[in-house]
Amino acid sequence: MSNPYGNDPYGQQQPQNPYGGGGGQYGGGQYAAPGGGQQPAKTDGVSIASLVTSLICCAPVGFILGIVGLKRTKGGQRKGRGLAITGLVLGLVGLLAWVGIGIAAVAGVAWFQSIVEVDEAEAGVCVDIDDDDSNSVLMYEKECTEDHDGEIVGVAEVTDENLEQIESEMTAYCVTTVLSEEEVTKITEAGLDVFADLKALTEDPNDVEVGDHLVCYVESDDKLDEKIL
Repeated sequence: MSNPYGNDPYGQQQPQNPYGGGGGQYGGGQYAAPGGGQQPAKTDGVSIASLVTSLICCAPVGFILGIVGLKRTKGGQRKGRGLAITGLVLGLVGLLAWVGIGIAAVAGVAWFQSIVEVDEAEAGVCVDIDDDDSNSVLMYEKECTEDHDGEIVGVAEVTDENLEQIESEMTAYCVTTVLSEEEVTKITEAGLDVFADLKALTEDPNDVEVGDHLVCYVESDDKLDEKIL
C-alpha cells in the first residue's frame, strides 16, 4: 500500500531488537576493566632520601626525613614506608653515636685539662694520683671538697745550688728546705706522716737537670675531702 504522504521524511526505520544488537554495544571499550584507570602509588622520595642520608653521613637529617617519610607514606599514599622506617632507625642510631662521641670528646678534653704538669704545679692543689706505673706518676686536679688522693704541698726549681741535694734525696729536701715548720705541722695534724706519706717528683727523676721542677706532695691511704694547707 502506498504512503499517501509520500516518502517517510525520517527515512526507513528498522525494527529494534529488544535484546540489543549482536553485542555491538559492548565494543569500543566503553567499559574499562576495574581499576584500570588508577595510577600505581609512587615511591616516596623523602623516604629514599632518609635512608640515603642516614647511610652516608648525616644521621640527624636522615632521622628527621624518616619521620617525614612515615607521615607521607601513611595509609598507602606512597610506597617506601619500609625505607622511611629503616632511615629513621639508622638515623637514630647514628644520632646516638654522635651524641656519645660528643660526650666522650668533652670528657676527654676535661680529663686532659685536669692533668697537672710538673712545671705548672702549685702548692695547695688537691689531686688524684695515678702511680701504678713505677716509672711515672700522673696527677689530676680535683676539688678539695671532693674525695681525692692527696695534695701538692710545695714546689721548687732545680738550680746549681740544690741540684746535688735533690738528686740524692728529693723527699728529704722537701721536708727540710721546701716546707716550713708550720706546713709540716699541718700535714701531721691531718693524720699524715711527713716521712711516710710525703713524696716528690721531677720531670725525670732518673735524670734531674738544672731548670727542672721539684713537686712535693702528700698521698693518703684513705681518701681526703678537705684541704691540708
